[in-house]
Amino acid sequence: MNTSSFLRGALAAAALVATAVAGARNVGHMLPVAKPLAAARASGDVAGVDFAFGSASARGADIVGGAVSVLGTGSPLAEPHGFRPTDDEACGQALRDALRRFAEAARAAGGHAVVGIVSTYNGNTIDDPAQVECRLGQSKVLVPLSGVIARGLTAASAPAQ
Repeated sequence: MNTSSFLRGALAAAALVATAVAGARNVGHMLPVAKPLAAARASGDVAGVDFAFGSASARGADIVGGAVSVLGTGSPLAEPHGFRPTDDEACGQALRDALRRFAEAARAAGGHAVVGIVSTYNGNTIDDPAQVECRLGQSKVLVPLSGVIARGLTAASAPAQ
């Protein structure tokens, strides 16, 4: 192989790597929690466990299990039926997975609620009582959350009606 052929091959490989890196996706998306929370409750996966978002919801709570971090995952890829989920649908799937993980941790600790739930991605915290941050990638969707396991909701932690 001569030097010219080697350089062309190296340039082609570098172009492929650059294209792959440029195409990588890591997008933050704010997702309202109401619809995925209702879907998680309807599925029965989180039965018997209540959830309250925003750090203020932990004030006055009867803490049982302490702080817990979970990583909910979903997929932005097309399902076998061929339909690709929207960003909200993929993030909703990841949030439902995170809530299921929270519910398992709460039950294991003897709690009936997870309060003070905040988004925690890459060292940043988003403290919002109505929405969480979802990270959309090429092949995976992540919803990293932290919360506190409590015996139940208090007046401060109960969601506004």
